[in-house]
Formats: sequence, C-alpha cells, structure tokens
Amino acid sequence: MIEYIPPLQTLRAFEAAARHLSYSRAAEELSLTHGAISHHVARLERDLGNRLFVRDGQRMILTDAGQILVLDIRQGLKQLAKAFVAARSRARHKDAQRTLNVSVLPSFAARWLVPRIAGFQADCPDVEIAIRPTATLTTLDGRDGIDLAIRYGPGEWPGLQSIKLMASTIYPVCSPNFANLHRLAAPRDLLSVTVIRSPRQKWRPWLIAAGLDAPEPEEGPIYDDAALVLQAAAMGQGVALARATLAAEDIAAHRLIRLFDVEIEDDYAWHLVWREPVVRDAQAHSAFRRWIEAEASRDP
Repeated sequence: MIEYIPPLQTLRAFEAAARHLSYSRAAEELSLTHGAISHHVARLERDLGNRLFVRDGQRMILTDAGQILVLDIRQGLKQLAKAFVAARSRARHKDAQRTLNVSVLPSFAARWLVPRIAGFQADCPDVEIAIRPTATLTTLDGRDGIDLAIRYGPGEWPGLQSIKLMASTIYPVCSPNFANLHRLAAPRDLLSVTVIRSPRQKWRPWLIAAGLDAPEPEEGPIYDDAALVLQAAAMGQGVALARATLAAEDIAAHRLIRLFDVEIEDDYAWHLVWREPVVRDAQAHSAFRRWIEAEASRDP
C-alpha cells in the first residue's frame, strides 16, 4: 500500500518556490496566484511539522528540512515524468502497430508459413501477424477476430474473396532407413509394406498413376493432420503420401526421401481467403497479400 502523498500540485508548487526562492515567480511559472503558492507551502509545513522557508529581510531562504525535501521531490518528479513519457511512447507505438489475425491449418503453418514469416515482418515492421493455427473453418464474419485465412481446397467459397496461392504435386515419401530396410525399388514394393493413411489424401489415385490396380489400403496408421503424416513417416512408421509443398523441408534435411518418379497433381490448392466487408486494415491486408503471393510464386 502506498503511504500518504500530498497532492502533486502542492509538490510542484513547493519545488518551483524553492527553485526561484520566490512565491511570485513560482506562481507565474505555474499560472497560479501568489496566495495559492503560499497555501500549498503552508500545507506541506503543516503535514511535516517543519518550516520549509524562512525570511532574511526581503529574501526567502530554504531551511535544512526544505533543502532535503526539495531534492527528494525533484527526484520523484523526474521519475514520474520518465514513467509518463514511456507510457505515452508505448501507447503511440500500440496505435501505430497494426495486427492481422491469420487462420491457417496447423500443418501449413508449421511447414510453410512460420519458416517464412520473418521475411514479412522485416518488410512490414508496423504490421504484427498473429498466426491462428486451427483445423476449424473460420467464418471470417468478424466475430472471431480473424482477418484472413489460408485454406486448402478447390477454391470459390461462397461469399468470400480468394486468390490461389499454389497447387502441389503428391508423391510417396519415407525415412531413408525405412527405404533401405524394405528395399523399396519400384512402386509395386509398396503393396507389401506399411503405408500411412490420411482421410484428406487417398492412396488409390497415386496407385493408379503408378500402374497398380490396387484397392485403397485398409491397414496402416491414420493421421488427420498432414504434418503428423510426415512426422510419422520420418520416424519410420511407414510410407506416406506427401504434398511437395509441405515435404520440401524434410526432404532437404534428409529426414525423408522421395520414392520413385511417379507423382500426381493435387486436386486441391492453397488459397488466401477473406470477406471484403470485414477487412479492418486494407493497407495491412494488401501488404500481406503481396508478400504471400510473392513467396508462393517462388515455390516450385
């Protein structure tokens, strides 16, 4: 609990009087009357039980108690001023800082967006990006605070504006150890090993493209999230179908290897979507759109 402190105006009145050694000049500085300065000083003297000024003819002189007090008050006033300047600076910075809330699938956030987002922050330091990874399809109606979303699908969502960022090819991957252990030399070899499944990506289209008239696999671990599919493959749990967009980093790091030359085009693509009336900051939105389109164009 803070102990009793006299009013700030009283402290400022005494400090000014002590600096000028004059009630009249202190009153002029603070736009007060001579009587008001005298009242404030008298109040301090009553609170302290000590005289703060004495007169020597026409001159005012600080007492020992007054000299000590004015030094402490000046230090305190400087700290208050410093705190206020810092608070005002933070408030201005907050006003200048703009935030974009971007909803995105966790797999795309972790494997593609997050490794690149520092580039956008460097280009647009006044725009703060808040990544909201979720598998839930946001309505973009303003009630959930989401400004933009990156969706994976066919495009053309009713009531939403969208731009296609990138499509992807699909091919099988596994860990180097798994490939060596099972001597995976041809697509047919996959029919005798564990495959990793996902409800979002069926195996049969790739099997047909590889010349294998085989049914959709009914055994093997199932993961709903694409990032978990790739992680399971990197851990040696089996062979997974990977989207090139998401698997590129693992392949470059040799955590995964691509199997065979057969690939298929993904029916779906990544899109940036938004609802026009809900866009809160058109400039920040446009800056992010330009940046992510440029980044997507660099992907093979």
